[in-house]
Amino acid sequence: MPEKYDSVELNFRKQPFPQYFVTLHNLADALDANQLYNDNRPAHIHPGQRFRDHVATMKELSIGADRGDVLLKEQRQAVRDLSELDIHSSVSYMKTIAIHKKDPSILHTLNLPLKESHQKSSKRSQSPHQVEIRLELRRVRNESGAITIIGTHVRNGGPYLINLCKGEPTSEASWFNPGGHYNTCTKIVQRNLEPANKYYVRMRTDRPEGPGPWSQPVSIIVL
Repeated sequence: MPEKYDSVELNFRKQPFPQYFVTLHNLADALDANQLYNDNRPAHIHPGQRFRDHVATMKELSIGADRGDVLLKEQRQAVRDLSELDIHSSVSYMKTIAIHKKDPSILHTLNLPLKESHQKSSKRSQSPHQVEIRLELRRVRNESGAITIIGTHVRNGGPYLINLCKGEPTSEASWFNPGGHYNTCTKIVQRNLEPANKYYVRMRTDRPEGPGPWSQPVSIIVL
């Protein structure tokens, strides 16, 4: 069915810039590692480095844009708009490959989230580690240095593994494991975090058949 090849989410307008940077880095890493994408890739289809360059430019512009400079905000948004067009181009190219090979799962190798409708329809046929984990973070009331991680996933999808990152993640080395596995992801409290710092959180399944992909990172400023 044609809708099987329209499974990847391409609307990132609700993502704040730090989260969008992570999305672009994840896509860049996936493209670099994807032989189907890089074999005989046309010149107008960009390599993964293109998206890292977009991130670097937006970060540089953010120094002034986050302080209220209107011109730099406009320039940063223009780069973001261009990067989104490049995402569409890369995904469209991968879609032609997936259609040619009659394998819609090829699109799932891009490290981009699936559309919500496809997540719901795929839960019945996919194993737990193939279903995306959605995260929400909340501060623990009247407790400094503590947050609650609220995950949404399939029933009995665990065990789960958590990674934290203090400050914006720049590479895999930025992440650390606070320790332990969790049978459920619905409510996990993390304590002893440093107040007045922004933390990023991601989660994946860690089942006997192998680890699942990391969720999209979410962030919170710890009080």
